[in-house]
Amino acid sequence: MADHDLIRSYLDTLARRLPATAIEELADGLEETYQHHRRRGLSATDAARSAIAEFGHPRQVTTAFAHQSTGHRTAIALLATAPVFALLWGTTLITTRAWTWHIPPSPAAIYGTLLLTVAATLLAVARSENLTTTRLAGPASLVLIMLDTAMLATIVAVAPAVNWPMGFAVLASLTRVVLTSRNLPRLLARQTSGSH
Repeated sequence: MADHDLIRSYLDTLARRLPATAIEELADGLEETYQHHRRRGLSATDAARSAIAEFGHPRQVTTAFAHQSTGHRTAIALLATAPVFALLWGTTLITTRAWTWHIPPSPAAIYGTLLLTVAATLLAVARSENLTTTRLAGPASLVLIMLDTAMLATIVAVAPAVNWPMGFAVLASLTRVVLTSRNLPRLLARQTSGSH
């Protein structure tokens, strides 16, 4: 890496916000950009300033990494499909008169609270410009899988009959469980590895 205080300071600032793998990637790019400017005849300081200017303010860089993260993309996808799930399950619960099912109030309240917490967490991840916040998509996805599984188990245990809205809702939830489960190892690996 080019031995220049401006670049070292810039990378140190980013290192407080990004994982080491991202810093290595940025350092390589900064080195290439710095050397390009040096070959064009700029002084070491001007070349460093130009390279840093091309990469952008540290906040812009961390925002870009956050928006490209697996957690951010997962949160956007889950939130984008949420209205479809609300429509499918809402129609199912109304057409099967779910209020007549024998479900104790406490589990229903816990389910609703967890669902709202997951939705709020995914919304925070989707709106965040902080890479650390995007890591919350992993635990939120895990809880969402558990909620879908609980809903499917409840349908099997207490639903009086299967109707077409229920069939679509069950198929949608099964699909979401499978797809989210496949993505979960990458989301949770981010928790321990610190990579984006």
